[in-house]
Amino acid sequence: MRTHRSKGTESGDDTDQDEDDETTICSREAIKRNIIYYLKNTTLHGLKYIAEEHITIPERVFFGISFIVVFCISGFFISNVYIKWSASPIIISTSAKQKLTSNMPFPAITICNLNQAMLTRVKRLSSSNISLLMSLCDKSGDQTISYIGTWKYFKAILMEVAQPCDDMLISCTFGARREKCSLLFNSILTDDGLCCNFNALDPFYVIRNYSDDVRLEPEEENSKYEAVDWTPENGYAKNLPEFYYPRTSGGTGIRMGLTVVLNASISEYYCTKSMSVGFKVLVHNPAELPKVSNYGFLVTAGREARIPIEPIYEDALPTIRSIKKTTRRCLFSDENDLAYYRTYSRKNCELECEAKLLLQVCSCVLYYLPRIDPAARVCGPNDNACTNQVQTAIESTQSNLSCESCWPGCFELTYRATVSTSSIMTGSSFQPSDDLLATIFRGPYTKISELSMLHFYYVSNTFRSTTKSEMFGFTEFLSNTGGLLGLFMGFSIFSIIEIVYYITVRPYCASRTIQRRRREHQAQLLWLTPVRKPQEQTKQRRRRRWAPPLPPPPYSQLQRKKTKLNKLEKKSIWHTLRDGARDSTTVYPYVD
Repeated sequence: MRTHRSKGTESGDDTDQDEDDETTICSREAIKRNIIYYLKNTTLHGLKYIAEEHITIPERVFFGISFIVVFCISGFFISNVYIKWSASPIIISTSAKQKLTSNMPFPAITICNLNQAMLTRVKRLSSSNISLLMSLCDKSGDQTISYIGTWKYFKAILMEVAQPCDDMLISCTFGARREKCSLLFNSILTDDGLCCNFNALDPFYVIRNYSDDVRLEPEEENSKYEAVDWTPENGYAKNLPEFYYPRTSGGTGIRMGLTVVLNASISEYYCTKSMSVGFKVLVHNPAELPKVSNYGFLVTAGREARIPIEPIYEDALPTIRSIKKTTRRCLFSDENDLAYYRTYSRKNCELECEAKLLLQVCSCVLYYLPRIDPAARVCGPNDNACTNQVQTAIESTQSNLSCESCWPGCFELTYRATVSTSSIMTGSSFQPSDDLLATIFRGPYTKISELSMLHFYYVSNTFRSTTKSEMFGFTEFLSNTGGLLGLFMGFSIFSIIEIVYYITVRPYCASRTIQRRRREHQAQLLWLTPVRKPQEQTKQRRRRRWAPPLPPPPYSQLQRKKTKLNKLEKKSIWHTLRDGARDSTTVYPYVD
């Protein structure tokens, strides 16, 4: 019984000691000592005075309140820095390096005759088609006709009544070389009817789901110019063919630009949105569909116009990609979500937005807008009231129907054009310097009042672009924040390391140390305790239990045992522990 009680007592002492070791780290006293040690050794200014043992409590309170006040002031200034960082992270600056106009495409130029239908051709139309044509001219046709037709049908009507580009373009010169106008210009549908377009991107690279029915006329078979892709963000491909379009400029001045002679055919005027005769012209990005009706400028017949062009290019650094779209307010090409166009630009987005709103409100789409729904019908004369109302609402800034979600592209190319005109002079006594022009004006086109001459050209080979970049990036925010914290509190990155150390590393190391000491203590106890086989212990117990009582020893043996006990008392503590280990009833002292 004594043996079992001793073992239980020993194991109970070890268990109590283990529990004390485990609770020592998480005790209040241990946490308090750890905090005091941190306050005395931290690099933050002012905290060591709070843990100072040789100052009074009011002094400690003073330094504690001072630290809190300094912390709040630094937080106030840091909040101002953060507001500035989050509110205006983008800055638009002028590029230090000039760009060459030869690396940019010459602008696309769309020319429309103010007359949208020729008189001799309109006479061959039926009454329903004439009413449809009146809606194109913004005039009141037969509103009782409910037009339900496809885009192909409407395209066929426009191609039948409009003036062909071959009749409107008399002479074309580009880069000091006269060329066939059909190789330079293509027919295109705009909000001003059928027009002629120069240097626009091929429809294959403009429209996502391209099909041949998009083209108004077949491609020129004998053309040596090959269509290539171009975007404001990526530019041209590295390997280009010898002749390609969109073309680049060969130089500056009228001689290296584009010169065209136009025939207005005033005698064929039947349908127009204007009160004058002549042409409407728009200079625009080659990857955008032109809206000539609202943004084009007029050149009246019988005049010569000079139109110097200045490219305006906006680019962006890749670092602004990390900024939210709602903050930077521009989109990269791979972020566009346009359904019809491949290349994102603000104007392309607005055209798609206008088509969606018309389809939603009027259940139709105007003939020149993107066909986002191939099954949607083209708006007819009976839809004029609805379409005018929607377009007015889109252009108004105080309407719910708007396209405010169309942000500018981070890379955009636009052109600024200025116009100056003068009357064309002819006569036997007037000799022009250009023999070609003299031949034209003295040839079959004798009515000078119906002709116009336009010159498009660059005034410089170089220009400066604008770049969108981070005005206040994360590095600037971190440096400003670190400067404020260092000024007010002496804070640094190492201060964070200290806090992490005292919260995690120091308690972990203390726990490991306690566990190591516990294992060493248990190893010492096991080394001192003799190992007995279970069978031998059982045999000894049986012998002790069934052995017969021995007779009392003689007196001489008692004297010998007494002498041995006296010798044992003189042994060392090591012999005592060793000999006592043989007795299972011995209780070992706690080894710290």
